[in-house]
This record gives sequence, C-alpha cells and structure tokens, in this order.
Amino acid sequence: MYEVGTREMPDRSLLCIKRSVAGRDHAWAFGKEFIALLRHYQLPQIRGRAGAFFCIYWGEVSEDSDGPMEWCRPVPPDEAEALAVRCPELTLRAEPAHQEAFVNIGDGQIDGAEWQLVEQSLHAWSDQQPGILPADLGLRITYLPSEVGQDTYQDFAVPFHGQPRG
Repeated sequence: MYEVGTREMPDRSLLCIKRSVAGRDHAWAFGKEFIALLRHYQLPQIRGRAGAFFCIYWGEVSEDSDGPMEWCRPVPPDEAEALAVRCPELTLRAEPAHQEAFVNIGDGQIDGAEWQLVEQSLHAWSDQQPGILPADLGLRITYLPSEVGQDTYQDFAVPFHGQPRG
C-alpha cells in the first residue's frame, strides 16, 4: 500500500483542454498534444505545486470507455484573460480552493496493478476518515519538476471536503 498524504490547494485560474479519449494510446497522444501547446505558447509559470500542470480523469479511460480527460495548466490570475485570448485552443476556467488526498507515484507510467494499489490506498485512507466526502473536481495526476535534475515526478490526487484525522 502507498502512504497517503493531504494538502491544501489554493484557488487557481486554469487554461485547459478537455476531450473524450478511448484507450491508453489516445490518452498518451492527447497528453503530448497538450505539452506541445505549452511549449508553443510558453506560458508564465507559477512556482511550486500550485503551478504544476495536471490531468483530470472525469471518467475511466480504457479501450471500452472514453473518459473524458482534461489537461490543465495554472496561470497567474492577473494574466489569465489575456493568456486565454492568446491561446485559443485552451479554455480558461477557475478552480476553487480545496483539499486533496494524494499518493506519490514517482516517475514514468504505471501499470494496471499499480493503479489498483494506488486506488486501494486512497480508498483505505478515506474509509478511516469519517466525514470525508469526495469533491466534484475529478481524479487527477499532477506532474511536478523534480528537485534533482530535469526529471518529473507524479502524484495521484483525489480532491475532498471535510477534515481528515490527524
């Protein structure tokens, strides 16, 4: 089982692209398309976790199910409207402040068995937290630059309402 942590996330302005995709290959291609847009537009960065780009799974993505998925990039709120005009492929939206339960899954892609372990870890944690309710903000993977070198690490997060036990 993975260790589950919690964190507070602030209100954020997001530039996003959302699409229904079926299967791992289409999901992978959609992510590469989003990264290409980020490189093309060279958006200003917000430091730390609050500024990391992330992917929201609004439903299961498999050969039998098409999600949808949404890729999001936080942008400075005072520049958000102008950036949205400059990036017509992306949609501007706001995300409210919230809490997240998360599991660090490291680098690279994880297989089906590891996904199950991540889900089991988060379910076990939530079962031990009376009063915790999932928020309607979607399951997500956050991609953060590593503190060492150019690699990134990922974490799987579930936004929630309520107060976890210490």
